[in-house]
Amino acid sequence: MNRHRRRPTWLVASRSAISVAALAASMLASRAAGAQSTRTTAAMPPDQAAATAPTRGGDADLQGIWDFTIRAGERTSPGFIALGPVERGWAGSITMYLTNTLAVREFTIERDSVRMVVASREGDVLFRARLTDDARTMEGIVEYHGGARLPMTATRRAQPVVPPVVPR
Repeated sequence: MNRHRRRPTWLVASRSAISVAALAASMLASRAAGAQSTRTTAAMPPDQAAATAPTRGGDADLQGIWDFTIRAGERTSPGFIALGPVERGWAGSITMYLTNTLAVREFTIERDSVRMVVASREGDVLFRARLTDDARTMEGIVEYHGGARLPMTATRRAQPVVPPVVPR
C-alpha cells in the first residue's frame, strides 16, 4: 500500500468533522463541569456566567464556539472557531465551511486585542482583531501568506444553559 496516496475527500472531511466535534464536546463538558462546581455560575444566564468566568492571565474568557465570516469583495467565506483554555493560554481550531479544518498555532489576548496564528500548508495565516460587544465579537483583518488582507468578524455562539445539579 502506498502510504503517500491521497485519501478520498469524504474521508478527510469526516475525520476533520469528528476531531472538531470531539474538541467542541470536550469544551462543552468542561464548561458544564465548571458550572456545576459553582452554584452562582450555574444559576446565571449564559451572558453573565461568561462575564464572570475565570480568565487566562486576567484577560477576557473566550472559551467556546465562534461563528465567523471572512469577506472577499462580494463573496463571503463562513466557518467557526473552537477555543479552549490550555495551561496558561488558549488552543483551538478553525473550520472554514468551504475548505477544511486548521489548527490554531497561537492565540493571545492583550486587553481588547486578539492575535491568532493559524497553520496552513502554504504558510501561517494571521488574524488581528479587537474585542467588542463585551468580548462577544472579534472584528479584524486576516493576513494571508500571499499578502492578501481581508476583513473578518467572529461572534461567540450563545452558551447552552446548564441546569444546576441538585444533590439527591
